This record gives sequence, C-alpha cells and structure tokens, in this order.
Amino acid sequence: MEKVILKKKDRVATILLNRPDAYNLLDYDTVKQLEEATMEVERDESIKVVVIKGQGKSFCTGADLKYFLSIKEDSRKLARFIDQINRAFNSLENLRVPVLAVVHGHCLAGGCEMLISCDLAIAATDAVIGDQHANFGLIPGGGGTQRLPRLIGLQRAKELLYAGKWLSGAEAERYGLVLKGAIVKSCV
Repeated sequence: MEKVILKKKDRVATILLNRPDAYNLLDYDTVKQLEEATMEVERDESIKVVVIKGQGKSFCTGADLKYFLSIKEDSRKLARFIDQINRAFNSLENLRVPVLAVVHGHCLAGGCEMLISCDLAIAATDAVIGDQHANFGLIPGGGGTQRLPRLIGLQRAKELLYAGKWLSGAEAERYGLVLKGAIVKSCV
C-alpha cells in the first residue's frame, strides 16, 4: 500500500497521507514518499496549487513512535529519518506553487510541523492541533522550532512547544496557525 498518494486534476495536485489505520503517522517510508510526491509536483508545470490532507480520522498525528523506538538506538537510522523528515517538509515549504493543508481530526507533533511547512491551512472546528514533543521528552525534529515562532510569534510558539498544548481548530485560528475565517465544520 502506498503511504502517500498523489492525485492530479485540473492543475491541482492533491497529496493524501494514506495510513488511516495509523492516524497517518510518519515513518521513513511515509516521509520519503511525501518528498517524492513534492518532487513530482515541482517537475509538473501544469500544477498551480497543492492540497495536502490525511485519509481517515486524522490529518497526521506525528512520528510513528513504534518506528522511532525501533531505530532510536541506531544513530545512523535515526539521523537518516530526521534528515528525511526535514527534506520532505522543506520540499513542501519550497514548492514553486502554493500548498494548502486541510486539517481534520488530530494534527500533532510532526503533523503540526508539516502543517506549518505549508503556505496556507484551514482546519475543521473539531480539529486538534499542537506540538506534543515535550510530552514525550523529545524536541521537534522537522523544523518546528524555527517555523512556528515565525508564524505565530515567539511567546505563543514557546507555549505550544514547552507545554505540549493542543488547540482546537478555532483556537488555532486565533493563534494564527490556520487562516482566519477559514474554519469549517468538516474538512473531510
């Protein structure tokens, strides 16, 4: 099964995170396929916008902790994974066309880092968005410590990063994580 699906129609590319049974958790293969999808979009000059969303009940709940625990003692595999996450998220951020994240369900940790790598985001009112790295004694590895303060300011970024705080879609709008006025009942 493909963990990331790229669909193209009418100059719009849709990137679907496709691990619905695992809440679209990020393992090496998933972030590698995400980078490959963005590279394909970059090469296709007919594409004018990208929409990224998650299949199933959530946008993305971050790194696959089972996968992470299986590689954490192997510094090469861990470095390879972190490097791949950064390449994937940087490729989203640097695409020549606008990238819109459509968030529903949970968008946590690496999922939140993915969201802030996008140009624009909308969220369902019942979405849950936040960085929970601190809750597991971890630090963000996908650019969250740099992108989040630029997006919402240093104080609010520290609050989310240090406390592992979760926001509703409406709170995320007030924080500036998602577009003002773009909160919808359901984004699925």
